Amino acid sequence: MAIKKIELEMDFLGGQGSLTADEERALSEYFKKRKMSSKQNSSDKRHRASKKPKVAV
Repeated sequence: MAIKKIELEMDFLGGQGSLTADEERALSEYFKKRKMSSKQNSSDKRHRASKKPKVAV
């Protein structure tokens, strides 16, 4: 039995038209904020790990 293969057009997301200038600006701002928050979260984790109290033996 042969499997039918369906090709999907992956070049277009959400429609056939291009983005408006406002949509492009909104997406750009969203990704900048997301990138900044991920950088802050990763730097917070590194600082917390380095501030562990040392135990005297």
